[in-house]
Amino acid sequence: MMGFALHAGAQPAFAAEKVVTPIDDITTEYKGKFATVQGKVAGERAFKSGMRYTVQDDTGKITLVLFDRELKQVPKRGQLAEGATVNVTGKIDFFNEEAQIVPIRGTDVVVIAPAPVISPTAIGKISAADTDKLVQVGGAVTEASNFSAGFKLKLNDGTGQIAVTLFENVFDSLAKPADVNVGAMLTVTGRVDEFNGELEVIPSSGRGVTVSAPPKREVQAYKLGAITGNDHNAVVQIEGQVAAIDKFENGLDVLVKDDSGAQVMRLWNVVAERAPVKVGDAVRVIGRVRAARNRGITIDVAMPSDVIVVKK
Repeated sequence: MMGFALHAGAQPAFAAEKVVTPIDDITTEYKGKFATVQGKVAGERAFKSGMRYTVQDDTGKITLVLFDRELKQVPKRGQLAEGATVNVTGKIDFFNEEAQIVPIRGTDVVVIAPAPVISPTAIGKISAADTDKLVQVGGAVTEASNFSAGFKLKLNDGTGQIAVTLFENVFDSLAKPADVNVGAMLTVTGRVDEFNGELEVIPSSGRGVTVSAPPKREVQAYKLGAITGNDHNAVVQIEGQVAAIDKFENGLDVLVKDDSGAQVMRLWNVVAERAPVKVGDAVRVIGRVRAARNRGITIDVAMPSDVIVVKK
Protein backbone atom coordinates (compact mmCIF):
# COMPACT_ATOMS: atom_id res chain seq x y z
CA MET A 1 0.00 0.00 0.00
CA MET A 2 1.36 3.41 -0.93
CA GLY A 3 1.49 6.21 1.59
CA PHE A 4 3.68 8.33 3.82
CA ALA A 5 3.52 10.14 7.12
CA LEU A 6 0.78 12.73 7.57
CA HIS A 7 0.73 15.79 9.78
CA ALA A 8 -0.61 15.44 13.26
CA GLY A 9 -4.39 15.50 13.33
CA ALA A 10 -4.80 14.44 9.72
CA GLN A 11 -7.54 11.91 9.12
CA PRO A 12 -6.53 9.82 6.12
CA ALA A 13 -9.12 7.72 4.31
CA PHE A 14 -8.59 4.73 2.06
CA ALA A 15 -9.72 4.49 -1.56
CA ALA A 16 -8.58 2.31 -4.45
CA GLU A 17 -6.17 0.69 -1.93
CA LYS A 18 -4.28 3.97 -1.48
CA VAL A 19 -4.11 6.37 1.44
CA VAL A 20 -6.16 9.47 0.63
CA THR A 21 -4.50 12.59 2.03
CA PRO A 22 -6.66 15.55 3.07
CA ILE A 23 -5.77 18.31 0.61
CA ASP A 24 -5.15 20.92 3.30
CA ASP A 25 -2.41 18.68 4.73
CA ILE A 26 -0.35 18.92 1.55
CA THR A 27 2.42 21.41 2.29
CA THR A 28 5.81 22.08 0.74
CA GLU A 29 7.12 19.05 2.67
CA TYR A 30 5.29 16.92 0.10
CA LYS A 31 7.08 18.47 -2.88
CA GLY A 32 8.46 15.74 -5.13
CA LYS A 33 6.59 12.99 -3.29
CA PHE A 34 3.56 11.03 -4.40
CA ALA A 35 0.15 11.40 -2.79
CA THR A 36 -3.45 10.45 -3.40
CA VAL A 37 -6.28 12.97 -3.05
CA GLN A 38 -10.00 12.67 -3.54
CA GLY A 39 -12.59 15.36 -4.12
CA LYS A 40 -14.87 17.13 -6.54
CA VAL A 41 -13.75 18.92 -9.69
CA ALA A 42 -14.55 22.56 -8.92
CA GLY A 43 -13.16 24.05 -12.13
CA GLU A 44 -11.27 23.24 -15.31
CA ARG A 45 -9.20 25.24 -17.76
CA ALA A 46 -7.20 24.39 -20.82
CA PHE A 47 -3.57 25.31 -21.35
CA LYS A 48 -1.29 24.81 -24.34
CA SER A 49 -0.18 21.28 -23.46
CA GLY A 50 -3.18 19.90 -21.58
CA MET A 51 -5.76 20.67 -18.90
CA ARG A 52 -5.78 21.94 -15.32
CA TYR A 53 -8.55 20.92 -12.94
CA THR A 54 -9.29 22.33 -9.50
CA VAL A 55 -9.98 19.41 -7.14
CA GLN A 56 -11.60 20.31 -3.84
CA ASP A 57 -12.38 18.30 -0.71
CA ASP A 58 -13.75 19.40 2.68
CA THR A 59 -10.32 20.73 3.71
CA GLY A 60 -9.01 22.62 0.69
CA LYS A 61 -8.22 22.55 -3.01
CA ILE A 62 -5.37 21.48 -5.28
CA THR A 63 -4.65 21.81 -9.00
CA LEU A 64 -4.67 18.59 -11.01
CA VAL A 65 -2.35 19.00 -14.00
CA LEU A 66 -2.90 16.61 -16.90
CA PHE A 67 -0.72 16.87 -19.97
CA ASP A 68 -2.23 15.75 -23.27
CA ARG A 69 -0.61 12.31 -23.27
CA GLU A 70 -1.89 11.45 -19.78
CA LEU A 71 -5.26 13.08 -20.47
CA LYS A 72 -5.86 10.67 -23.34
CA GLN A 73 -5.22 7.74 -20.99
CA VAL A 74 -7.80 8.74 -18.37
CA PRO A 75 -10.55 6.10 -18.06
CA LYS A 76 -14.01 7.62 -18.58
CA ARG A 77 -12.31 10.78 -19.80
CA GLY A 78 -15.65 12.16 -20.98
CA GLN A 79 -16.85 12.17 -17.35
CA LEU A 80 -13.86 14.19 -16.13
CA ALA A 81 -15.68 17.50 -15.86
CA GLU A 82 -16.72 20.08 -13.33
CA GLY A 83 -18.85 18.45 -10.63
CA ALA A 84 -17.33 14.97 -10.99
CA THR A 85 -15.79 13.21 -7.97
CA VAL A 86 -12.27 11.95 -8.65
CA ASN A 87 -9.50 9.98 -6.95
CA VAL A 88 -6.05 11.09 -8.11
CA THR A 89 -2.54 9.83 -7.46
CA GLY A 90 0.41 11.91 -8.60
CA LYS A 91 3.60 13.78 -7.76
CA ILE A 92 3.18 16.92 -5.68
CA ASP A 93 4.59 20.20 -6.97
CA PHE A 94 4.04 23.88 -6.26
CA PHE A 95 3.48 26.81 -8.62
CA ASN A 96 3.16 30.35 -7.23
CA GLU A 97 2.85 28.72 -3.79
CA GLU A 98 -0.21 26.73 -4.91
CA ALA A 99 -0.12 22.94 -4.62
CA GLN A 100 -0.36 20.84 -7.78
CA ILE A 101 -0.72 17.12 -8.27
CA VAL A 102 0.71 15.71 -11.49
CA PRO A 103 -0.14 12.07 -12.38
CA ILE A 104 2.49 10.14 -14.32
CA ARG A 105 -0.20 7.96 -15.91
CA GLY A 106 -3.71 8.85 -16.98
CA THR A 107 -4.95 5.70 -15.28
CA ASP A 108 -4.01 7.30 -11.95
CA VAL A 109 -7.09 9.52 -12.37
CA VAL A 110 -10.25 7.62 -11.45
CA VAL A 111 -13.69 9.15 -11.90
CA ILE A 112 -15.65 7.85 -8.92
CA ALA A 113 -18.86 9.69 -9.73
CA PRO A 114 -19.64 11.66 -12.90
CA ALA A 115 -20.73 15.28 -12.84
CA PRO A 116 -24.46 15.81 -12.37
CA VAL A 117 -26.36 16.41 -15.59
CA ILE A 118 -26.96 20.10 -16.30
CA SER A 119 -30.39 20.81 -17.72
CA PRO A 120 -30.57 23.32 -20.59
CA THR A 121 -31.60 26.84 -19.60
CA ALA A 122 -33.51 29.28 -21.79
CA ILE A 123 -31.30 32.31 -22.38
CA GLY A 124 -34.19 34.66 -21.66
CA LYS A 125 -34.42 33.29 -18.11
CA ILE A 126 -30.79 34.02 -17.21
CA SER A 127 -30.31 37.08 -15.00
CA ALA A 128 -27.61 38.71 -12.89
CA ALA A 129 -28.80 36.51 -10.01
CA ASP A 130 -27.29 33.56 -11.90
CA THR A 131 -23.75 34.98 -11.77
CA ASP A 132 -21.20 32.20 -11.14
CA LYS A 133 -23.84 29.52 -11.80
CA LEU A 134 -22.95 26.70 -14.20
CA VAL A 135 -25.50 26.68 -17.04
CA GLN A 136 -26.06 25.08 -20.41
CA VAL A 137 -27.46 27.19 -23.22
CA GLY A 138 -27.99 26.58 -26.90
CA GLY A 139 -28.78 28.61 -29.97
CA ALA A 140 -27.54 30.23 -33.14
CA VAL A 141 -24.42 32.39 -33.32
CA THR A 142 -25.58 35.77 -34.60
CA GLU A 143 -22.38 37.80 -34.13
CA ALA A 144 -18.67 37.18 -33.63
CA SER A 145 -15.86 39.48 -32.56
CA ASN A 146 -12.47 39.31 -30.90
CA PHE A 147 -10.63 41.02 -28.06
CA SER A 148 -7.05 40.92 -26.80
CA ALA A 149 -7.47 37.61 -24.94
CA GLY A 150 -9.89 35.69 -27.15
CA PHE A 151 -13.22 35.76 -28.94
CA LYS A 152 -16.80 36.74 -28.21
CA LEU A 153 -19.95 35.31 -29.74
CA LYS A 154 -23.60 36.31 -29.44
CA LEU A 155 -25.88 33.31 -28.95
CA ASN A 156 -29.63 33.54 -29.59
CA ASP A 157 -32.18 30.82 -28.80
CA GLY A 158 -35.36 32.75 -29.58
CA THR A 159 -36.00 33.63 -25.91
CA GLY A 160 -33.05 35.99 -25.69
CA GLN A 161 -29.44 36.63 -26.53
CA ILE A 162 -26.30 36.24 -24.42
CA ALA A 163 -22.57 36.69 -24.98
CA VAL A 164 -20.27 33.67 -24.98
CA THR A 165 -16.63 34.43 -24.16
CA LEU A 166 -13.98 32.05 -25.47
CA PHE A 167 -10.55 32.79 -24.05
CA GLU A 168 -7.62 31.83 -26.29
CA ASN A 169 -6.80 28.60 -24.45
CA VAL A 170 -10.45 27.52 -24.65
CA PHE A 171 -10.74 28.42 -28.33
CA ASP A 172 -7.57 26.47 -29.12
CA SER A 173 -8.98 23.39 -27.37
CA LEU A 174 -12.19 23.36 -29.43
CA ALA A 175 -12.71 20.15 -31.40
CA LYS A 176 -13.33 22.14 -34.62
CA PRO A 177 -12.54 25.84 -34.14
CA ALA A 178 -13.50 26.67 -37.75
CA ASP A 179 -17.08 25.55 -37.04
CA VAL A 180 -17.50 28.09 -34.25
CA ASN A 181 -18.58 31.17 -36.14
CA VAL A 182 -21.61 33.16 -37.23
CA GLY A 183 -24.44 30.91 -38.41
CA ALA A 184 -23.42 27.87 -36.36
CA MET A 185 -25.75 26.18 -33.89
CA LEU A 186 -24.01 25.64 -30.56
CA THR A 187 -24.60 24.17 -27.14
CA VAL A 188 -22.44 25.89 -24.52
CA THR A 189 -21.83 24.86 -20.93
CA GLY A 190 -20.13 27.45 -18.76
CA ARG A 191 -20.39 29.84 -15.84
CA VAL A 192 -22.46 32.99 -15.94
CA ASP A 193 -20.54 36.23 -15.48
CA GLU A 194 -21.18 39.91 -15.99
CA PHE A 195 -18.80 42.27 -17.78
CA ASN A 196 -19.51 45.96 -18.38
CA GLY A 197 -23.16 45.36 -17.54
CA GLU A 198 -23.52 42.51 -20.06
CA LEU A 199 -24.20 38.92 -19.04
CA GLU A 200 -21.95 36.28 -20.56
CA VAL A 201 -21.38 32.55 -20.40
CA ILE A 202 -17.75 31.45 -20.10
CA PRO A 203 -16.89 27.81 -20.83
CA SER A 204 -13.75 26.62 -19.03
CA SER A 205 -12.57 24.35 -21.85
CA GLY A 206 -13.33 23.46 -25.46
CA ARG A 207 -15.39 20.51 -24.26
CA GLY A 208 -17.96 23.01 -23.04
CA VAL A 209 -18.81 23.92 -26.65
CA THR A 210 -20.64 21.49 -28.92
CA VAL A 211 -21.45 22.30 -32.55
CA SER A 212 -24.82 20.85 -33.58
CA ALA A 213 -24.78 22.55 -37.00
CA PRO A 214 -21.82 24.21 -38.79
CA PRO A 215 -21.92 27.84 -39.91
CA LYS A 216 -24.25 28.85 -42.73
CA ARG A 217 -23.62 32.34 -44.03
CA GLU A 218 -24.59 34.39 -47.02
CA VAL A 219 -22.29 37.40 -47.20
CA GLN A 220 -22.34 39.82 -50.12
CA ALA A 221 -19.18 39.75 -52.22
CA TYR A 222 -17.58 43.14 -52.95
CA LYS A 223 -14.91 44.22 -55.36
CA LEU A 224 -12.25 45.98 -53.34
CA GLY A 225 -12.48 49.19 -55.33
CA ALA A 226 -16.23 49.39 -54.71
CA ILE A 227 -15.95 49.63 -50.90
CA THR A 228 -16.35 53.18 -49.57
CA GLY A 229 -16.95 54.92 -46.28
CA ASN A 230 -20.68 54.56 -46.90
CA ASP A 231 -20.23 50.83 -46.25
CA HIS A 232 -19.16 51.45 -42.64
CA ASN A 233 -20.22 48.52 -40.40
CA ALA A 234 -21.27 46.34 -43.34
CA VAL A 235 -20.09 42.73 -43.33
CA VAL A 236 -18.48 41.96 -46.69
CA GLN A 237 -16.70 39.17 -48.51
CA ILE A 238 -13.62 40.06 -50.51
CA GLU A 239 -11.11 38.17 -52.59
CA GLY A 240 -7.68 39.22 -53.76
CA GLN A 241 -3.94 38.86 -53.41
CA VAL A 242 -1.87 39.91 -50.42
CA ALA A 243 0.37 42.75 -51.65
CA ALA A 244 1.94 43.94 -48.40
CA ILE A 245 1.87 43.29 -44.65
CA ASP A 246 2.43 46.01 -42.07
CA LYS A 247 2.92 44.89 -38.48
CA PHE A 248 1.69 47.04 -35.60
CA GLU A 249 1.64 46.45 -31.86
CA ASN A 250 -1.70 44.67 -31.72
CA GLY A 251 -1.78 42.88 -35.06
CA LEU A 252 -1.29 43.12 -38.81
CA ASP A 253 -2.57 45.45 -41.51
CA VAL A 254 -2.68 43.39 -44.69
CA LEU A 255 -3.01 45.14 -48.04
CA VAL A 256 -5.18 43.09 -50.40
CA LYS A 257 -5.51 43.92 -54.12
CA ASP A 258 -7.81 42.80 -56.91
CA ASP A 259 -8.35 44.14 -60.44
CA SER A 260 -10.54 46.97 -59.11
CA GLY A 261 -8.39 48.38 -56.34
CA ALA A 262 -7.01 47.66 -52.88
CA GLN A 263 -8.12 47.67 -49.25
CA VAL A 264 -6.49 47.06 -45.89
CA MET A 265 -7.54 43.93 -44.01
CA ARG A 266 -6.92 44.28 -40.28
CA LEU A 267 -5.97 41.12 -38.38
CA TRP A 268 -5.76 41.61 -34.63
CA ASN A 269 -3.17 39.39 -32.94
CA VAL A 270 -5.62 36.72 -31.77
CA VAL A 271 -6.68 36.28 -35.41
CA ALA A 272 -3.30 36.77 -37.08
CA GLU A 273 -1.69 34.07 -34.92
CA ARG A 274 -4.31 31.56 -36.06
CA ALA A 275 -4.74 32.65 -39.69
CA PRO A 276 -1.22 33.16 -41.05
CA VAL A 277 -0.90 34.86 -44.43
CA LYS A 278 2.09 36.04 -46.43
CA VAL A 279 2.73 38.33 -49.35
CA GLY A 280 1.59 36.69 -52.58
CA ASP A 281 -1.18 34.57 -51.04
CA ALA A 282 -4.56 34.65 -52.74
CA VAL A 283 -7.16 35.01 -50.00
CA ARG A 284 -10.92 35.02 -49.52
CA VAL A 285 -11.98 37.00 -46.47
CA ILE A 286 -15.12 37.94 -44.54
CA GLY A 287 -14.85 41.09 -42.46
CA ARG A 288 -16.61 44.20 -41.21
CA VAL A 289 -15.94 47.54 -42.89
CA ARG A 290 -14.64 50.21 -40.54
CA ALA A 291 -14.33 53.78 -41.78
CA ALA A 292 -12.41 56.25 -39.60
CA ARG A 293 -10.97 59.68 -40.33
CA ASN A 294 -7.59 58.87 -38.81
CA ARG A 295 -6.93 55.61 -40.68
CA GLY A 296 -9.40 55.49 -43.52
CA ILE A 297 -11.11 52.22 -44.42
CA THR A 298 -10.13 48.88 -42.95
CA ILE A 299 -11.83 45.51 -43.12
CA ASP A 300 -11.71 44.07 -39.60
CA VAL A 301 -11.67 40.27 -39.39
CA ALA A 302 -13.48 38.73 -36.41
CA MET A 303 -12.49 35.04 -36.48
CA PRO A 304 -9.54 33.04 -37.83
CA SER A 305 -11.82 30.97 -40.08
CA ASP A 306 -12.91 34.19 -41.81
CA VAL A 307 -9.54 34.14 -43.61
CA ILE A 308 -9.10 31.41 -46.22
CA VAL A 309 -5.93 31.12 -48.26
CA VAL A 310 -7.19 29.87 -51.63
CA LYS A 311 -3.80 29.81 -53.31
CA LYS A 312 -0.26 30.19 -52.01
